[in-house]
Parts: sequence; structure tokens; C-alpha cells
Amino acid sequence: MKLPDGWKQTKLSEIGTFSKGSGIKREESNSGCIPAVRYGEIYTDHDEYIKQFHSFISESVAKEAVLLKKGDLLFSCSGETKEDIGKCVAFVSDVSAYAGGDIIILSPHVECDSQYLGFLLNSYEINKQRYRYAQGDSIVHISSESLGKLQVALPPLPEQQKIARILSAQDKVISLKQKLLQEKQRQKKYLMRKLLSQDCASFTLCGTTIDKRGWKKEKIQNLCTISSGSTPKRDNHDNFIGSIPWLTSGELKHKYISDTIEKISEQAVSSSNLRIYEEGTVVIAIYGLEAAGVRGTCSILSEKTTISQACMAFTDFTKISNEYFYYWYMLNGQSIGIKYAQGTKQQNLSVDLIGNLSISIPSLPEQHAIAQVLSAADKEIELLQKSIEQEKQKKKALMQLLLTGTVRVKI
Repeated sequence: MKLPDGWKQTKLSEIGTFSKGSGIKREESNSGCIPAVRYGEIYTDHDEYIKQFHSFISESVAKEAVLLKKGDLLFSCSGETKEDIGKCVAFVSDVSAYAGGDIIILSPHVECDSQYLGFLLNSYEINKQRYRYAQGDSIVHISSESLGKLQVALPPLPEQQKIARILSAQDKVISLKQKLLQEKQRQKKYLMRKLLSQDCASFTLCGTTIDKRGWKKEKIQNLCTISSGSTPKRDNHDNFIGSIPWLTSGELKHKYISDTIEKISEQAVSSSNLRIYEEGTVVIAIYGLEAAGVRGTCSILSEKTTISQACMAFTDFTKISNEYFYYWYMLNGQSIGIKYAQGTKQQNLSVDLIGNLSISIPSLPEQHAIAQVLSAADKEIELLQKSIEQEKQKKKALMQLLLTGTVRVKI
């Protein structure tokens, strides 16, 4: 690729000196008040540069770690996938902070902008190079020698700084929207507790008077039909070639499910005694309840769908709407999983157990008013999530244009 005018191609090893972090076990990550970075946080908590710290260590732990210098670049040298290995984060703060083990540190000794390098070293072109140097299968590693071979294209320093400012400004837009999203999610949780709890209260909502003193409790099994799904045999490849949606517990991440990852055949439905559930069916996760991402999850079907044995379906509602039940379970599902899940190797909930739980029943107009308010909150959250994703895509496009010199910035 031809370099833009004024840009220079160089190896990473020619930019600075490599060293390694040390120490900081997981149990030591909250042992004090000194900022620190652990290698796993490079994947989970940081993007291209460190905005805030998530580990704080004691003085004794800091003695075993490595003190960072402003401008250092931190690489995670071990991980689970070749695509992620060698992810980089720039340390651009003036505070005293430390790096733990499994971190490779590059300290630049040439004039460059470390924040710019943080963006550059996580770009598509550099990721392709890193992937080639990754070694291992179950645990993947990359060495400082391999990182040193990475070829980077550097514009003049003022251009680096301008590009870093533009991309950082886009980060601020994303961060502000993410904070707003968190606030909207907190507001929704507050609304759910206020509207669905059993406290005696009377108030007007969407023109409907909500009077919890008139609510009656009834067992769930008396309000709907409860059943669990089934899983076709995976050793028969033909079972998973078809057009019938098949839902697993890991897909219960949104209120409405309109598509599934896997589709199965009509033969798989009949041979596995699978039931096809109608649109409007409420589905909850009953296996894998020890996993934070699954426990208490719940969705409503937007089309005819079959479900796996890790899911439970609720149909034929009487006295209660499916949306009201959905929100009730969203509020209570996690605590139900913690309190009632059975099993040692894999915790689960049973049809009988769920069926015998009691739920407070408002009148149908009250149920609809509650669902209407919570649905509006869901819509706000959904629109904000889409907006954040659009801003992230905009940032990705900006990185591709600016870090390759396709679009030059004015200095």
C-alpha cells in the first residue's frame, strides 16, 4: 500500500522498548487504592486508551508490579482467541499506576502520540498482522518479539495528535450516550419495582387508577399452561437444516424474539416431540442459571418457534396478560433462580416449581397500563442502544479513513 505524503513506515520495535508487567493476582485487584491494570481488563474494560481504572492495589502488591510511565502502550500477551490476542491500550494519564502480569509494555522513545498509537494498534490493518503472529490453541500467546515486527504507518506528529483528538471526541459522544443508557436502565428498574411490587399504594397511571390493595395472589399454574422444550439430536446433521426457528436460552436477551440462530427441519420437530409455540408465548431460561448472563432472562415470541430443553414456555394465559407476566418475571426471575434453582453440576428450574409460585394479579386495565409504561421505557432504551451502535460504527469508519490516510486532516 502506498503511503500518504509525509507518512513513514516503521516497525514497532523501532518506536520504543519492550518490557513486561508483573504480579497482581485477581484476589489482589481490590487490595488498596493505587490504580492498576490487569491483563484481562485490557479486553473487557478498556478500548484504545485508559479512561478509568478498575483495579486498585495495596502498596505491598505494587512492589511486585511494574510502574507505568505516561505514554506507555500495554498489550495483553495471552488470551482465548487469535483475533483478540495482543489487544493494545494506551496509558495517557499523569497518575501513578501499575501493570500486572501477562502484559507487554512498549515505552516509546521516538516522538509520537501514544493516544494515536492506541487507536492505530487496534485498527483493522494491525489486527490482521497480529493474528499471523498469535501462537497456541486453547490458550493463545504473542511475544514482544512478534509485536516488534508489526509494521505501522506514522503521519507527522501534529497529524497524529489531530487524528487522536477527532477519535477521542467520537469516544466522548459514545460515552455520554452510554451513561444516558445506564440511567434509563436504572429508571426502568425503579419503575418495575414501583409498579410490580406488592406494597399497598394507589396512584393513577395512563388514565387508569392502580390500587394494589385490590390485587390478589394466585399460583402461576392456575393462570397459564407451562411446558418445557426439547433438543433434536445433534448427531443427525439433517435435523438442523430446515426453516423452523429453534430458540435456546442464550438467545433470551431481548423482550421480543423475532429470529433465532438455528433453524430445524420438520422431521426434527416430529422425531423430538417438539411443540411449535405461537407468537405471544413467554419463554424463560431454566438451565444455566448459575451464569449471570442467563439467570432470570425472559422473552416473548414474535413468530411461531420451537424451544430447547433449556427453556420453559408459558401459553394460554387467563386473568393475566403475557406482557404483564413478562415484566413480573423480569423483575423477579433472578431472585427466583438464586432461591429455587436445583442441581449441583447444572442448576435448573422445573415446571412444577415455577407453577407453584404465586403472583399478584391486578385487574386487566391495570396490567395493560403497567405494561404500557414499561414498554415505553423499553422503547427508549432500544432507540438509545441503536444510536450507540450507530456511533460505534461511525467511529470504526473514521478510524479506517483517518488511520490509513484515505482522508487527511488539516493541521
